[in-house]
Amino acid sequence: MSGSKDDFWKELMGDDFKIDEPLYPQSGAPAAPSPKDDEGGVAPGFTIEYVSRDGKPAASPTGSAPDADSRPGQPVQRPQAPGPAQPQASKPSQPSPQAQRPTAAQPPQARKPAQPRGTGSGEPDLFEELAKNMDASERQRVPGVPEAAEKPEEHDAFPEPRSRRSKSKEDKFEVEFDFDAEYPDVNEKTLRRGRTKRTGCLSGILLFLFVICVSVVLASLGWMWATDVLGFDGTDQAVDVTLPKDIFHEEEREEEDEDGNTVTVTKNVADLDAVADELYAKGVIKYKWLFKLFSKLSHADIKVQAGTWTLNLNYDYRAIVHGMTARSGNRDTITLVIPEGFTITQIVSLMEENGVCGRDELLDSLANTDFDYDFLKADGVPALGNPKRLEGYLFPDTYEFYKGDDPDAVIKRFLVNFQRKWTDEFDTMAASLGRSRQEILIVASMIEKEAGADSERDTIASVIYNRLNHPDRQGTNGLLQIDATIHYIIADTGEEFSQEIDSPYNTYKYPGLPAGPIANPGVASIRAALSPASTKYYYYALGLTGTHKFFETYDQFRSFVNSDQYGG
Repeated sequence: MSGSKDDFWKELMGDDFKIDEPLYPQSGAPAAPSPKDDEGGVAPGFTIEYVSRDGKPAASPTGSAPDADSRPGQPVQRPQAPGPAQPQASKPSQPSPQAQRPTAAQPPQARKPAQPRGTGSGEPDLFEELAKNMDASERQRVPGVPEAAEKPEEHDAFPEPRSRRSKSKEDKFEVEFDFDAEYPDVNEKTLRRGRTKRTGCLSGILLFLFVICVSVVLASLGWMWATDVLGFDGTDQAVDVTLPKDIFHEEEREEEDEDGNTVTVTKNVADLDAVADELYAKGVIKYKWLFKLFSKLSHADIKVQAGTWTLNLNYDYRAIVHGMTARSGNRDTITLVIPEGFTITQIVSLMEENGVCGRDELLDSLANTDFDYDFLKADGVPALGNPKRLEGYLFPDTYEFYKGDDPDAVIKRFLVNFQRKWTDEFDTMAASLGRSRQEILIVASMIEKEAGADSERDTIASVIYNRLNHPDRQGTNGLLQIDATIHYIIADTGEEFSQEIDSPYNTYKYPGLPAGPIANPGVASIRAALSPASTKYYYYALGLTGTHKFFETYDQFRSFVNSDQYGG
């Protein structure tokens, strides 16, 4: 190891440096040689002095012994500057003697070698460390220390410990590494220093307040919804709610019958959106979505029916649904008086004006619904497809209809009343005259439209039957010549009155009875048609008093028409 050490010092101090005695003598060890040149002198730039711990000069360990109270001196390397102002290097600390050699108790192969800081160890001494840690300016101020450019290269035999490597900027470890090229998929994001927050009990208080607020909001919403469902905040006020027929449609659904079997039935299903809109518009409900949810759960879409219903604003949802069913009794009704002699056109208009049914719905029911009544299957009743086929059978009377009622139900109410009013006695009287029910109704409808007073109904009936039964008398040729039949024709066409209109209802052009009743007669006219007066009258004309004058001949008739008594 000495050769390696000498090489190290030569590389550090120069080729002319020599070590003849140890710089740091150890107890019981020979002194390191002083650095000398080739001629045996001290190396240039260095002198070896020995001083005691208190800094006083001391004798060399190889020379005379010091005083008894003094301790062996320590060698100090004092570099001597070539100039007059020479700085003095700092004292190197003395390494521990125990660290310079291995412990004798341990085998050489098992002991960890000590790391002495003096010569002969595998590590440079303090002076070497001092020289390495000097920067360029310090090297220039200390004579004998090589400059940075003249620093010898390090050898693997004496590597510098990592902990003692220079921390100068020139010795920093730098590695060129392109992070973006190696990791192209990593998104750049500015890193911010996190903050350590200390909320303490404040977070608990805020959480408690948040829970309280949420609870209050949910409770408020729940109460508002509950008041609407239960009808707590409604006023005691009745309103009319109309569910038109066009918001309903037929739908097949599966249900269980009385025996528990699943069967498919056709139901009339309401559009819940339209129902909710109507109820919301009338102020019956406040939350349409909530009512629709309730209706779906309670199957209200198949329970409610078309019509106009009287509901109260303080009804709960269950009462609202029940109030729009036929069993509720809350259906809004209207009482209508159908005058005697009203035609189908006039009745349909009256129904539409009062909200009972729509015009088109009623006309469609009259033309295409096959009502199951025997008197409608008799001879002379027009076939399906003609809206006027039931003219004469809509018995005039006082009726109570539901608003928004079903048209078929409305027509049935008329027909039921007609069936009740037309008694068996009427059938017997019609048979005695040799007339059918249809013919009696045609005669009764003309009497209804022509009579100015009840007292003249049977007389008008006698004129009609005289002309029907004796078409060759008094020049009538079997023509009834009743103006009411012409008015019935032009009521739907808007034409002007003319006896030349080509229609089976024109009694001026076609002999005999018209094609059908021209109005819906009352009981008085029907009785007059069943029991006409016995007269020889073939003509009548309206006087100024509003009643008719009757005549046996045409000449009598013309004379009255040309007089100032004629009121026609």
